[in-house]
Amino acid sequence: MSSDHPLQPTTPQLLKATAAAAVAASVILLVAVFPAEYGRDPTGLGKLLGLMALSATPEEAALLPTGAAPEAAAAVIASPTPFQTGEMSLTLLANEGAEIKAQMQSGDTFVFSWSTDGGPVNFDMHGEKPNDGDNFTSYWKDRGQTSANGSFTAPFDGAHGWYWKNKGSTPVTVTVKISGYFAKLYRPG
Repeated sequence: MSSDHPLQPTTPQLLKATAAAAVAASVILLVAVFPAEYGRDPTGLGKLLGLMALSATPEEAALLPTGAAPEAAAAVIASPTPFQTGEMSLTLLANEGAEIKAQMQSGDTFVFSWSTDGGPVNFDMHGEKPNDGDNFTSYWKDRGQTSANGSFTAPFDGAHGWYWKNKGSTPVTVTVKISGYFAKLYRPG
């Protein structure tokens, strides 16, 4: 029998394996150990992986991100305006139009649902800045609808809501319900 066993590595193979292990250990040292144990991050990957928090003092840890994804941080929008619910109705005679508005601050949001008692109406959901004359910004217009649902975020301070017009020959009652952040729900007069 030969003393060379076929499963034993050769010297060049041992040298390659040792070099590969040294490279892997260096990468682990730079990417993980330095940031986690010593607070040093020469590659920047330690911060990206959240390892810097492991070496932080309690005071430093309070200043570090909690690990929430950037999308999650944008999912919560605090509002100084209290949450509330409002509901109003108006009856439109033939060929008559009228509005219901919500007074809102920029960034305030509400969800809404409006419907008629059967007859279709044309509508224009729009907003007006304070003291801006007859200028307004339309968000959504449609014709011949009996209901609409959605959510709305005010792009500027002001009055935001709907103008409905009854193009039919019989009266139509429109009822709107909103829940969210707004100062008041009202009929402009």
